[in-house]
Amino acid sequence: MIASRVNDGAFSDAKWRVGTEPGQWRPTPPGFLQVGAWFATLKPFVVLDPGRFRTPGPPALTSAVWARDLNEVKAVGSATSTVRTPDQTEAAIWWDDPRLVEWAILRDVATTQRLGTLDAARLFAMADLAAADALIACYRAKKHWSFWRPVTAIPLAGTDGNPATTADPAWTPLRVTAPSTEYPSGHACFTSSTMTALRAFFGRDDVAFSAYSADSGTVRHYRSLAAATAELNQARIWAGVHYRTAVDHGDQLGETVARAVLARQFGRR
Repeated sequence: MIASRVNDGAFSDAKWRVGTEPGQWRPTPPGFLQVGAWFATLKPFVVLDPGRFRTPGPPALTSAVWARDLNEVKAVGSATSTVRTPDQTEAAIWWDDPRLVEWAILRDVATTQRLGTLDAARLFAMADLAAADALIACYRAKKHWSFWRPVTAIPLAGTDGNPATTADPAWTPLRVTAPSTEYPSGHACFTSSTMTALRAFFGRDDVAFSAYSADSGTVRHYRSLAAATAELNQARIWAGVHYRTAVDHGDQLGETVARAVLARQFGRR
């Protein structure tokens, strides 16, 4: 594995494309950093061409879908939102933990399902390789579309040419925006691919699990893989860091790539 990953493109100095026109990504507060662009050109682990997994793209700025997306995250994703419930706030923080609760979920599932060493290793390999290749495809799409984040778009909504959106220069999200382009949601790609691998391993969706987040200081419980994925997609909007279209398309991309990975390398022998 070490030999096969030599010069695979990891941790290069690649940068995101920065624009100044409406819809174009630019670095976000508070750090205005550039992080993770190298993932777009990382050598895949299993799939031959991550570029063949395409997304439809973000909505046109003059469309009703764009107005819906922006107004939704503006209302429920604000740091001072009055429509987001306490449970939604907790979920947004829980899923946004940079320690990645998905790793804790994998450990919990392996333990509660009483997997032996060999089965646990296979489960982790399926989930991690599916997630890695899904993120490579996802970040290629991010690099291609280079779409602006809510923290940029909402203060500048007066420039988008859409009469159904209005600017709020003082708007800030509940959670700090990741220093990468918006579309599609990388977290949605990651979680969807992980849950797809778990579903394939166990052959069912009703796998119960729980995990702890240090950021929220709470444990959350789920009765199924689908329920967890659905909440993650909502949580990215509640956190104020993604639009609905971005999480929906990220979810679809993650599942599609995961299925391709599992079909190519983890079929029955």
